[in-house]
Amino acid sequence: MNRSSSINAIILSLRPLGENNSSVTLLTPETGIVYAVLYGGPKSRLRSLVAQWNSGKVWLYENPEKNQIKINDFEVSNYHSSFSQNLYKSYAASLAAELAIKTRCGGSADLCFRLVSGFLDGMELCDEEQSRLGLLRFLWRYLELLGVQPSSHSCFECGRNFLDSQFAPKAISYYNSIENSFICPSCSENASSSDKEKMISIEHNAVQYLSALSLLSPAEARKLSIDEETYGQIRQLVFFLIENSIDQKLNSIETGMGIL
Repeated sequence: MNRSSSINAIILSLRPLGENNSSVTLLTPETGIVYAVLYGGPKSRLRSLVAQWNSGKVWLYENPEKNQIKINDFEVSNYHSSFSQNLYKSYAASLAAELAIKTRCGGSADLCFRLVSGFLDGMELCDEEQSRLGLLRFLWRYLELLGVQPSSHSCFECGRNFLDSQFAPKAISYYNSIENSFICPSCSENASSSDKEKMISIEHNAVQYLSALSLLSPAEARKLSIDEETYGQIRQLVFFLIENSIDQKLNSIETGMGIL
């Protein structure tokens, strides 16, 4: 980074630094997570602009002597003001931010920025119900970014395509964590009780939904709908997969239990 530079960024978090300053965590498409300092008290013009979830163009100055990056200016393009008015959106955004920070953008700053930016911008335009589906889609795609998204196109055992299969929607499939894949209802019936105890049961229509998310464009995926029971199963599965992939609990999920 040059001493002075400008870059697109999302404000992921702020915390007090001294009496009037703030330590700011930014997500950028070029360098990933950036930690910077914002100088100025409550009446500072920048203080009102550099607020959590705001995104836009930020001007930074790197001081090698202090080993510090300072925010000189910020041009906001998206405010995401609805997050402060809706508890679910606030927790969902916090989960996305925590994931980006703890996974170091999954090894791809640009793709992580696009995923998080698209998710936050989408939630701003949606109601809470739509945002809940948006979080499932975001987490499923983030698993792909991490390289650990389960194969949901076909049964691991028999190779049957989940989208083309004519199983009843409520027929039971299973997620096999050892193979990181799913087995269809037919193969599930042939599995032993001991094998099933090691796997996570999930209805066939839930697997079909995940398979469709992997194949469809974001615009097409937003048109898909699922019932409350299917939503709950997918939510439980993707939360498990995300935490299992990074081998640690996520504070946003733990503190937001009952909200997310």
